[in-house]
Amino acid sequence: SKSDAAGHEAYLHNNDPTYTPPAGPGLWQPTYPDFAPALLPRWGSVRTFAADASDIVPNPLPMSTSPGAPIYQQAVETQRLVNQIKAGEKYEDRWIADFWSDDCPILTFTPAGRWIAVANQAIENNRANLALAVETYARVGMAIADAGIRSWGEKYRFNVERPIDYIRRVMNDPNWNTVMCPDGSGQFFTPPFPAYPSGHATFGAAAAEVLTALYGNTPFTDRCHEGRTEFLGNPRQFDHFYEMAEESAYSRIPIGVHFRMDSEAGLGLGYRVGRKINDLPWRK
Repeated sequence: SKSDAAGHEAYLHNNDPTYTPPAGPGLWQPTYPDFAPALLPRWGSVRTFAADASDIVPNPLPMSTSPGAPIYQQAVETQRLVNQIKAGEKYEDRWIADFWSDDCPILTFTPAGRWIAVANQAIENNRANLALAVETYARVGMAIADAGIRSWGEKYRFNVERPIDYIRRVMNDPNWNTVMCPDGSGQFFTPPFPAYPSGHATFGAAAAEVLTALYGNTPFTDRCHEGRTEFLGNPRQFDHFYEMAEESAYSRIPIGVHFRMDSEAGLGLGYRVGRKINDLPWRK
């Protein structure tokens, strides 16, 4: 670990006040409500297990303030879904948003840790022997590690702003907010790092690839939040792990913290990372 300068003990200083993000229209800056310094802005240079610098995402949609522009239309989608949830509509989307909101401090998992919890359930459901259990944790752990490194590398390569800043700045909605991680006082949250690509989507796709390789394309019921009362935590049923990854990626749109392009790019990146982990020599 000590030979990996960017990664060694980086958990001791997750938010980096020495990082100055580039300024300009459409570029990420510390975000409302807490304007925290950038989270792990140099994480993209951490050593990987199988992924490398060729694992990238396409260029994001061009920044534009025109109502006819694709980025504007994606902001409209995020704004509309959040507003419908706030109005008491879109029960299913609210459930999805809450169910996958894996980065509310103290309350829920980390986004990467969520897939360890899913792996726990897969091992138990399939009564995996010790060898399969060990391989499951190794593959999932390596996949989400590489997914985080490559996703964060791409995030800070493009520095795309979050929907909250675009909607407030461009769409004349200065008080608009997400529905992520309510603090009880009417305040909500936006993660302190650039939007594109989505980390949720990248983690989920990478984990889905390796879990499918190990356990097949079979139905799965996620009980991660069963019994919780702080939010809609009822178990959700899926036809396969890929459907879980797709829903996790989508969930970041109705919760208000991503554009659709973020989720789509993260899925593509995560699937590539997961396949590279699967291609490692796991069998003699």
